[in-house]
Amino acid sequence: MNNKKQQAHAFLGLALLGGMLATTGSVQAGGFMAPTANAAGWGRAFGGGSMFKNDPSAAFNNPAAMAFIDKTVSQFTLSYANIDIKYKGSAYDYAGNPASNTIFDPNTGLSSTPRTGDGGQGGFEAYIPTGFMVIPINDRFAFGLSQVVPMGARTTWDSDWKGRDFAVDTRIETVGLTGSLSFKVNDQFSVGAGAILQHTKGFVSQNVDLYAAAAQSPDLGNIPFPAGQGHALMRVKVDNNSLGWFAGVTWKPTLQDTVGLNYHAKIKNKLEGKYNVYADPTSEGVMTTPVLDGKTLVELAYPGLKLYPGGANASTQLDIPANASLDWVHQFSDRLSLGASVTWTQWSSFKALTLKSEGNTIVSIPYNYKNTWMYSFGGDYRLTDDLTVRAGVAFDQTPTRNSTRDPRIPDGDRTFASLGFGYNIRAIPGLSIDGAYSRQFVETVKLKTKNVDRLGAGSLDGKSEAKGEVLSLTATYAF
Repeated sequence: MNNKKQQAHAFLGLALLGGMLATTGSVQAGGFMAPTANAAGWGRAFGGGSMFKNDPSAAFNNPAAMAFIDKTVSQFTLSYANIDIKYKGSAYDYAGNPASNTIFDPNTGLSSTPRTGDGGQGGFEAYIPTGFMVIPINDRFAFGLSQVVPMGARTTWDSDWKGRDFAVDTRIETVGLTGSLSFKVNDQFSVGAGAILQHTKGFVSQNVDLYAAAAQSPDLGNIPFPAGQGHALMRVKVDNNSLGWFAGVTWKPTLQDTVGLNYHAKIKNKLEGKYNVYADPTSEGVMTTPVLDGKTLVELAYPGLKLYPGGANASTQLDIPANASLDWVHQFSDRLSLGASVTWTQWSSFKALTLKSEGNTIVSIPYNYKNTWMYSFGGDYRLTDDLTVRAGVAFDQTPTRNSTRDPRIPDGDRTFASLGFGYNIRAIPGLSIDGAYSRQFVETVKLKTKNVDRLGAGSLDGKSEAKGEVLSLTATYAF
């Protein structure tokens, strides 16, 4: 093996290993799912999935397609995402008073703290590494490895904004390691399956309006405490390791056509960790000081509920929904190939985000997501033997509903418009690079929702405006 080839092997081996050991964020698609594509896939706006020739992303997306890859292929992708989210509108307390007003209660001598901030920039920037490798075992079997980021979302609002009782920080980040195997039944048909071990971590923070929450309690007689007093920022940090499986079939009905069907099963995902509450002295007293029969104001308002500012155990269920895709690629000529995909996601399995501690429910926030479809179309055109250009468009439905959408994931229907390229580096045989740019045009959606009683029952009346862009670069080496 010559020095150049040794350098290529070393570079790509280290790159793939780096991708498998680190992840810093997620490219958000509908809800909190994330595309698991390389730069070529981003350049086609995911049209055709992994059905294009010698695409190692099949190791996760459709393992059956690995059977038609005739040489070992190693690949590493680094994507940069920039997501912008802004809120425009008003916020009100449980009594309908604008959050920007100061409310004084002469009976208790308590006053509210005005909230006027618009939230600032609710989006994020992140770098996302992804790696794939396919190793043919013989003429019929192939083995695949991958590191993917199948789930994730992030929103970051100012800590003093008018909607802080709905959300401040929300981060869901997942990294998954997979192994898969494919079997070629004949020259036209193959099957494959794999397993994924993934680590999920979640971080959520928001203010809890303790007096407004107490005012909603019939056990206290619905005393009209002023909302917006002090601060009690709850921070929840949880994580979990979970297992899942996926499978696929690939069919080549003609020499020019490849069709694939894949299914990724729902993954049960119970996250466990700890919560803390960072509060001013008065708010801390509401949670810790007995006022009647040894019970705090929180316990009197919601029997069985205890809050510990110093921290306590926390858990929540955040399952990854099942999804299935039908992909098709047609090779029109030696230079032109086009692909289309349809993806269904069973978002209806996500009903609510429920936080528990010591066996008791702290809060349960309804979401009632709906099942969604994503439609993609894109392709490749080989300008020269070494240079390929790509383009694609996709439409992705949001699983959110107007009645339960909130600033944690203020999601709307989105359209992806993508451009990309691929280039074979002749100086190092087998080495190629791919790049892509994808723009997300997100529907402006309503944020007209009321919070749950335990968080103060405030309301938002406004809209969320979002947009995003992704730059992706892939290095691929065929041994």
